[in-house]
Amino acid sequence: MADFCYAEEALVQFAQHCLLAVDVDAPIAAVVARRVVDADLYGHATHGLALLPRYLKEISEGATQRRGEIRRISEKGACLLWDAAMLPGHWVLHQAIQAALQRVPAQGMVSIAVRHSQHIGALQVYLPDLTDAGYLCLLWATDTKVRSVAPFGGLDPVLTSEPIAAGIPTRGTPILIDTTTSLTSNSFVKQVQARGERLPWPALLSADGRVTDDPGALATDPPGTILPLGGMDHGYKGYAMAMLVGAMSLGLSGLGRLSGEKAQGFLLQVIDPDAFAGRDIFLDEMQALADATRAARPIDPARPVRVPGDAALARAERQRRHGVRLGADISAALEPWSQRLGVPFPTALHG
Repeated sequence: MADFCYAEEALVQFAQHCLLAVDVDAPIAAVVARRVVDADLYGHATHGLALLPRYLKEISEGATQRRGEIRRISEKGACLLWDAAMLPGHWVLHQAIQAALQRVPAQGMVSIAVRHSQHIGALQVYLPDLTDAGYLCLLWATDTKVRSVAPFGGLDPVLTSEPIAAGIPTRGTPILIDTTTSLTSNSFVKQVQARGERLPWPALLSADGRVTDDPGALATDPPGTILPLGGMDHGYKGYAMAMLVGAMSLGLSGLGRLSGEKAQGFLLQVIDPDAFAGRDIFLDEMQALADATRAARPIDPARPVRVPGDAALARAERQRRHGVRLGADISAALEPWSQRLGVPFPTALHG
């Protein structure tokens, strides 16, 4: 089956109309649709429209709320704790960003811990909202229920892919870091398995301790696991970082694995360089680092050294001009919802 390209705004409208068709409040639907398509725009195909069927199902079944209010539990100085009441995660994180932007000029640094959120999607797509305003930001997020990564040296799943993202402003294009603390993500493994393919690298550990590229390893009984970042030899590094993500996103929000509930927790931290040595010196230093990185001699002259975020920003710009590429498996998964909700799927621009 062939992949096709679609107009960016046509995909946003499709996602928004699908959400409206399941009675999601219009402001929430607009934000979720925008962020879902942004993920595909940036190249995060596992976290874009591929997840819209899941989101629509969770909304239809009542696992995700269509409307409601975020509960502000506490505010101590620049530290805020929110309960998101299982509202769509993209909307919740958007609200957290707006609250941080309001507070950080006066407070210098703002941290917002959120519990009972639904899935927030691709972390990288949120970062420019903050770097474009000149702020450094960190985003820690994970799930209270999913267990797919074993601790280094172990076989049993305890953690999950535990993502972390950071946005760093420069004098030019920002540095946009978005990574997991495991060798791959749960969504990517599921997507590869659904296509009947093997992983492009051996990122999994079978239940009996063999490294494998078979995505089916996670579905055995007992299950296999995703290897932590660093793999079999240096996975203690990724495993240690995963524990930190859990502390920041679940421990501080007060709703974690002990709860037995299924939800996401995240911590958004926004830092104003002017609260420290000043924005000018910060931007100069970060631009110098980015310049030195890009100027490093490449191993392969055909593949210049990049700064984190370079590829995503270039892909986004290219796809805005020429259309957002969707895999045939993604459009096929959206077709039943298109029929059910009476929302026509956009016509492809080209293959």
